[in-house]
Amino acid sequence: MVQELKNQSESLIDLPTDMNAMLFYGPEDIRYEKVKTPEINDYEILVKVESVLTCGTDLKTYLRGHPVLIKETPALFGHQFSGIVVKVGKNVSKFKIGDKVIPVNSSPCFKCLYCKSEKYSLCENIFFLNGAYADYVKVPKEIVENNTHKIPENTPFEIAAILESLAVVKHGLDRSEIEKGKTVCIIGTGSIGLLFIALAKREGVKIISLGRNESKLRLAKELGADHVVNIRDTSSENIMQKTKDLTGGFGPDVVIEAVGIPEIWELATKIVSRGGLVNFFGGCKKGSKVEIDTFRLHYDELKVLGVFHHTPKYVKKALELLSEKQFQDNVLRKITTKKMKLSELKEAFLLQKSGEVVQVAIEPDCKERL
Repeated sequence: MVQELKNQSESLIDLPTDMNAMLFYGPEDIRYEKVKTPEINDYEILVKVESVLTCGTDLKTYLRGHPVLIKETPALFGHQFSGIVVKVGKNVSKFKIGDKVIPVNSSPCFKCLYCKSEKYSLCENIFFLNGAYADYVKVPKEIVENNTHKIPENTPFEIAAILESLAVVKHGLDRSEIEKGKTVCIIGTGSIGLLFIALAKREGVKIISLGRNESKLRLAKELGADHVVNIRDTSSENIMQKTKDLTGGFGPDVVIEAVGIPEIWELATKIVSRGGLVNFFGGCKKGSKVEIDTFRLHYDELKVLGVFHHTPKYVKKALELLSEKQFQDNVLRKITTKKMKLSELKEAFLLQKSGEVVQVAIEPDCKERL
C-alpha cells in the first residue's frame, strides 16, 4: 500500500499550499477564502475534512460570536468533524496515513485540581480544537493522544462526525438521575434535544418533548417521545397545565433544558415535579440572568444543576453507541439529513435557524477520494 511505502511524516497526497476555509469575521459575517494549509509538528496529525456538522454551538457562533472559541477575528471555526489522516508527525504512533478518524473537539490536561478529581469537563487547562470549516485541520498533540478515535467500520463520515454530540448527551443523561419508570421532559428539538430523546428512551422512561417546530416534534415522536407539545405562542401557565395533565397532576420527574434561553430555564423550574431534577444543559449567553421561585426550590426540594461538555469516559461510551448499525439507521440518519458544500455554509446555517433542517453535513467543495 502507498502509506506503507512512505515515511510517516510524508503525506499520502500532494498537499496544496493554500486551502479553502470559511472564516468568521463577526456575527452573521462569514467569508469563504483561501488560507494557508496548516503545517504540523512531530506530535501532530493533519486531517483532510470529509464531513463537518452545523451544530447548535456553531449556529450560535455564527449569530453572535463565541467568548471561548473565537478570541480574535478573522478566525477559523467549526468543530464536529471527521476525516482522513493525510500527514503524521514522526513522533505519532497511534495513527497512520490513510486512517479514517474523528478528532473530538477538546482534551483535558489530566493534571489540574479538577482533572485529579475526575471532573474533566471543568479542566482548568482544557484545550479546544476549532477550525473544521476548512479543507484540512491540524490536530494538536493533546487531542491526538487523548481524544482522537478511529471511525467504526461501515460508519459514514457524516454519521461519525456526530460523536461529540453523543458524548455530551451521554454525560448529561448520566447526571440527570434517569431511571426506568420516571417521566422526563426534554425542552428543545435541535440535534441535542433529539439525541436526549433517543438515548433516554433506551432507559425505559416516559418522555415529553416540548418544542416550537412541528416537523421536529414529529421527529421527536419518531425517536421515542411519548407526548409532544408545541409551545410556540403558548404561555408558561398553559405549558405547566399541559405537562401536569400528562403526568397525573404532578409534573415531570426530570426536566432537561436543551435550548439555552433564560426564559426556558425558568420554564423548566416551573414545570418540574416536587422533588424533581432540572438539568440546565443548554448554555445561555454569558451574563444572562434567570429568576427562580425560591419557595419552589426550598419547599419542593428541587435539584438544579448545570452540565457542560463531555469527558473521555463519555466519548468512549458514545463511540460504542456510534458503531451500532441499528442506532445509526434509526436515529442518526434522521438527524443529519442534508449535505451541502463548504461554500454554502451560510445558507446551511439559515436553514438550520429556520428549522427546516436539524443539522447539515458540510463537505469540501472538491472532495478528492484517497
